[in-house]
Amino acid sequence: MIKCVNLVVILVLGTFEPVKETYGQKISGDILANELNRVADAVGRSFIQEIYNKMHYNDQQRDGQRLSQDISKKIAQRMENIKTSLNDLKRTMEDTYDQMTSSNTHQDCCVDGTYQKNLHFRTRVSLDNFCYNKPSYVENAQIKYPTVDILTTMKDNHQNNKNLQFQYIAFTSGLFINYPSTKLTDCSTFDPRFRPFFVSSTTSNPRDVVLVLDISASMMGDKLSETRDAAITVMETLSVQDRIAIVLFNNVASSPNGCYNEQLVPVTRTTKDVLEKFINSKGADGGSNYEVGLRKAFEYFKTNSSEENAARDSIILFVTDGNNIGGNPLEVIKNENHRLQNRVVINTYGIGNSLSSQAKELLLNMSKQTLNEDSYGYVISGKSYIITDVMTSSLRGAMGTYYDYSSVSISQTPTYTQPYKDFFSKEFVVTGCVPIVHRGAFVGVACADVLLSELVTEIIYLQQGEFSYVFIIDGEERTLIHPLLPDPRDVNATEYDVNNIFNFETSGDVHVVIDSMKRAETGQKTLLTTIFETRGDRLFDGDSKRELDAVYYWAPIVASGSNFSLCLVMSKNNSLTTLADRSRPSVQSNDFVYHRWDLTTWPQPFCRHFSRYATKAKTTIKLTPDAFLDPYEYTYVEETETRVKQYTDYLSGTITTNPGLKVDAINSIRVTYPIEDFWKTISYQDAPYLVWRYIMTEDGVQRIYPGIRLTNDYDHKIRPWYRRTVAQKLINVVSAPYEDSWGSGKVISLTRAILKSGTNPGMRSKIEAVIGTDFSIYHFNQILKDRYPICANKTSYSCIVIDNSGFLVMHPSYIETPYPLENRFHITNKEGRISRSLISSGIMYRQPCRDTENKKEQFTYRVRLPQSQLNGVVYTDEKYEIRPVTGSNVFLILKEVRHIEDSAAACCSMQSSSSPSSQQCGEGTCTCLCYKGLDFNECENKYESMEGKDPCNPNLPTLESVSTPEEDKTRNLETCFPTNCPCRKTESECFRTSGCSWCTSSMKGTLVKGFCDLKETCPSKHCVKKECSSKCCGSDCMGPPESKGQTVVYVGSSAGGIVFIIIIIVIVCFIVRHKRRQEHGNDGTYIEPTHVQGNKSVCSSSESVDYQSSHNFYVTGQLSETSEENLSEPEN
Repeated sequence: MIKCVNLVVILVLGTFEPVKETYGQKISGDILANELNRVADAVGRSFIQEIYNKMHYNDQQRDGQRLSQDISKKIAQRMENIKTSLNDLKRTMEDTYDQMTSSNTHQDCCVDGTYQKNLHFRTRVSLDNFCYNKPSYVENAQIKYPTVDILTTMKDNHQNNKNLQFQYIAFTSGLFINYPSTKLTDCSTFDPRFRPFFVSSTTSNPRDVVLVLDISASMMGDKLSETRDAAITVMETLSVQDRIAIVLFNNVASSPNGCYNEQLVPVTRTTKDVLEKFINSKGADGGSNYEVGLRKAFEYFKTNSSEENAARDSIILFVTDGNNIGGNPLEVIKNENHRLQNRVVINTYGIGNSLSSQAKELLLNMSKQTLNEDSYGYVISGKSYIITDVMTSSLRGAMGTYYDYSSVSISQTPTYTQPYKDFFSKEFVVTGCVPIVHRGAFVGVACADVLLSELVTEIIYLQQGEFSYVFIIDGEERTLIHPLLPDPRDVNATEYDVNNIFNFETSGDVHVVIDSMKRAETGQKTLLTTIFETRGDRLFDGDSKRELDAVYYWAPIVASGSNFSLCLVMSKNNSLTTLADRSRPSVQSNDFVYHRWDLTTWPQPFCRHFSRYATKAKTTIKLTPDAFLDPYEYTYVEETETRVKQYTDYLSGTITTNPGLKVDAINSIRVTYPIEDFWKTISYQDAPYLVWRYIMTEDGVQRIYPGIRLTNDYDHKIRPWYRRTVAQKLINVVSAPYEDSWGSGKVISLTRAILKSGTNPGMRSKIEAVIGTDFSIYHFNQILKDRYPICANKTSYSCIVIDNSGFLVMHPSYIETPYPLENRFHITNKEGRISRSLISSGIMYRQPCRDTENKKEQFTYRVRLPQSQLNGVVYTDEKYEIRPVTGSNVFLILKEVRHIEDSAAACCSMQSSSSPSSQQCGEGTCTCLCYKGLDFNECENKYESMEGKDPCNPNLPTLESVSTPEEDKTRNLETCFPTNCPCRKTESECFRTSGCSWCTSSMKGTLVKGFCDLKETCPSKHCVKKECSSKCCGSDCMGPPESKGQTVVYVGSSAGGIVFIIIIIVIVCFIVRHKRRQEHGNDGTYIEPTHVQGNKSVCSSSESVDYQSSHNFYVTGQLSETSEENLSEPEN
């Protein structure tokens, strides 16, 4: 009761003391720092850290050379296994080729079949059949189908090589065979002969292709349209290692402007877009001058005539529908190609009905280069086609198969594509192919896809020690894997063209390493290098960088078809630290509860935690691929009851056969087990406002309370909240608020790293796990108002909390709006005046990095107080102050509210839902998160200069996730923890339990008298149900008392007495304060909110509210505590 009186006295006294014009310190960040520490301890940070402090660790020095060679050999073995499967398929096809028949009883890939969902293939398939497809313009008479022997071999390959994804055979006829059978799209236009996997099998050399296209007046209409489509098809057959140019001709020749007019360009997404727009921009006009078109085409080869380019295949594809009006093209071909040692091959395509017989003969002679002499180099004859009806799309088929089948190398060595996005898995795959030969002639290719992440699984799940990473390049300096490239598992990533290794490896002498790798050598070298580590979400949090003494260990990947080399980069004296306590007792079988309620029996009682089906009896555990000896034995493999029972039986000692778990993961399960009892007792009693409680370890163990099921592919180590905590491992990390997708409304996360302290002091910077929790933004707001009474004075002041990237953790707009949060808000979005001030003073500054693939310089912000102002800064002119919240990543800002705000309050008009990668920076010093364009040479596919432009980390990967519906299981279940929401009569009390929310407006937005109810009724203080009124509490629900009049008299008398007492206390406190001022002077500041333990006078300026205690405000029953937190990071 005295505390309640204290609060009234404080508020009354505040009205007697006017705020002086002198703007002094009004807040201290230490109060909030103490509260955050209490939250961290309430979720068990000190408890679990103390357990790890008592552990013994082994510190093992890592042999980088041996590790790099081991990883290289494992990748090489997978490539050899792929080769074996491909050659088995090739052999079967060649042995049964003569038995192929036009009779077809197989499944059509374009027609629905009997398919079942398959996790391995990420789509619905039938493992019992293959399916077929052919382009619509290919006649049935040209098609023959393989025998059932092919199906048998494909099934065997699937059983014997689990790394394989889809297997397929593509024939020169255009027939496509796919295993397993599935429903394909774009069937009528899909032609396997135009795909890079097919084209790359027809030569071992990269190609230089020049398209020479007639745009004379006679081409108008269908002929020009079909020619454009055919040209685009040719571009699609090429990869980034190939080069291309476009020449359009009529009376004169023309090419795109700039460098496209001067040189062959690599085939990238950017150059294809430019060339396609150029082709489509020109209309039909004039006559057909063959000579000018050919002269321009040969200029490209002369410009690129170095010794290196001589090893490339050079091809001209010449298309016309008209008779030549210029000079003799055969003379041009002779003169120009003699200078190039006759290395250019020419294919000609005559289209339409207007070509004369002389023109047709001329086109044939152009392809044969009849005037050229072999003394200048062997003359290679090209092909000549006459296509009268272009609407049959045969022009596209003829041009798309411009390559010479007769030159295909008859080999059992696979060729591999560059990584590309798979249609079904949406991950990066590479395709390996071998040629199929019949009677010495090339008839098709046998191919198989493999997930890039699976091919290099040891790299994806590398145990880092202090710091380490791996990259892979090919002999052309193209990068296959690097931490600065998109994660191969990322379903949202786009294909990348800018992949030269020097975009990512920037150390001064790294070229020595790269040159040796290109020669397939083994070696090691110590370099001072700069490493870039993500601070969370790249576009919002940016990266941190540091200098590192690193050792580069490299080795070739020796396998058929491989020109790859691998390099392991490790910090000098890198060591791997593991728990030595490997003989800890086994857990009881009922102590290990796996998260899959559909595969195991959960202990009762079952309950509903917001929208989730849960058990409050136990924590549940999920294992990520990091917990397994072979990660891909777990990933994308269906879990079964048998498999889950093996986990339980092994951990309890019932069986001795390890089901594939790492020892470190087993230890983590055992060491983290005591936190379960802590969460169920001490944390439950002391912190009812916490939503979820969870701990997730470096070795792939996830433990959460109350126990729920997580999505099968949830991996904490690739989530922004985990990376943000790892980057700031010595402090409490507070997130910007986000909308919990599991129904608990607007929440804030607090996470803290658990360190490998142990008995070895040198290990105390290594991370063992991250522990975390979520709580309502309204509870956080209540803490601010109670701990800082000035924050409750909304008409005069605003209390704002920002993180060290400048994002708003608390802002009045979060509380005022009833709508869900769409995204994180940056301070520049909301507080332009403060943002400009922080930027001008250097406290907030922009941090750039190079978005390599998108050719942008991306900017994020950092907030850091200068050494001379570590306690914070007061800006008198701007009427605000900023204070550090010690031991955390946040700052507290107190802003005096101006009744007439600056009309340009925000630094930009960017919507919170807009991506910083789509917001171009303005001219001012204060901008939202944005980008600037970088000078990039599209025609060389490289940057003009990378000096001072550090590369960005890629976005953290998004995995394809499928949630299991739980509506039927949660229906009619009680909430996991009692809330007694209707008994909480004040907003402050209401938000001290996670399951309650203070309702202030109806569904229609009409204000109502505030009341407390379940959060599902009004998740953002706004009712989402028609019924929006307070409920009865306890004995109130039993009906009205017998003597209503006596109650009224009692209440009225009590209220009058309380008011009288308050008045007396106010007068006494006023006199006391007046005397103190006479003795000590008036410093002109507002009431100082700092709480001093032990000084609890009734005239105290701050109510001491214990947020860790479960207050028994009412006699109606025990108050609730826990609720729920969503481990799914806010969608950014």
